[in-house]
Amino acid sequence: MEYKQYLQQIGQRLKKQRLILGYTQKQLAEIISKSNTNSSKKSELSDKQISRFECGENGTRIDKLVELSIILGKTPDYFLLGIDRSDETIDNSIQQICEYLKLCSDEDIKSVLSIVKALSEKEQ
Repeated sequence: MEYKQYLQQIGQRLKKQRLILGYTQKQLAEIISKSNTNSSKKSELSDKQISRFECGENGTRIDKLVELSIILGKTPDYFLLGIDRSDETIDNSIQQICEYLKLCSDEDIKSVLSIVKALSEKEQ
């Protein structure tokens, strides 16, 4: 996967969660700004930066991603890898397996495939 595609996937997940919570980009930027009022280290994000991040035009620093994760109620794993530990449906479990497999070597993927094939044949 190319870096640009990866940034777009992260941005899509961010946008999806933001919309689920009913925030505009401007509202999200304001929430981030307010959460930083007690912090000695500011990590501001403008609505324009959020827009560019959601479109996959730009990435962001990990501390900003962690802050977004906290505000949006997801783990950084969700935004970075698409792994949502709060969703325990079968479809999500399958998606999580696929996302983890993307991190494995070709040899490991072949091993997992043979195990899954054997399990599915056992069930039939």
